[in-house]
Amino acid sequence: MDARASARSREGHAASAGVADKWVLIQENTFRNWVNEQLRPMNMTVTDFEKDFENGVKLCALITVLQGKSPGRVIQSPKNPHQELENVALALSAIANDNIRLVNIGKSQVVILI
Repeated sequence: MDARASARSREGHAASAGVADKWVLIQENTFRNWVNEQLRPMNMTVTDFEKDFENGVKLCALITVLQGKSPGRVIQSPKNPHQELENVALALSAIANDNIRLVNIGKSQVVILI
């Protein structure tokens, strides 16, 4: 079942697919705007979460802004999937070190391997 189809209203009632899609888009846009506000000091923006966070550079930048420190040595221009995985692993490690549980999220879920 699509996550969008199981969206619920404030009252807990299941929303119809069209309303659920609209709700998900509103949430996605709100989160994107918040992320872009956080990344503004780094002169970065996010338009598509999947593509923009895939190589780990912007994800590490977001972690840097939120935590006030770098997660480690970030490869700014990753040349291959291995380097992208390194960047994402740095970000996920920094999140985990902040005592935030990541359930079923690993570096290979962020980097699209071809």
